[in-house]
Amino acid sequence: MWILKRLTLLRTKLVSEPAWISVYQSQTEYLAHIKKLVLEDAGIEVKFSDGRDSSYNAFGYVHLLVPKNFEKEAQRLLKEHE
Repeated sequence: MWILKRLTLLRTKLVSEPAWISVYQSQTEYLAHIKKLVLEDAGIEVKFSDGRDSSYNAFGYVHLLVPKNFEKEAQRLLKEHE
């Protein structure tokens, strides 16, 4: 019985959380922060993901993630502010 409760809880959590998708990537952190502000000003929730090497910050990318249902709007806004 407790297994069924746990599975139901996990399913509810997975269904209620939006899927996040990367709409922008850059090796330059400050450019990603500027783009993040553009999206936040439009009311889009944004997560900043730093995938660079922590020792050198020279390898890898920083990503901006938005909920999947805002992907097209976010891409449109980013294209307008190039």
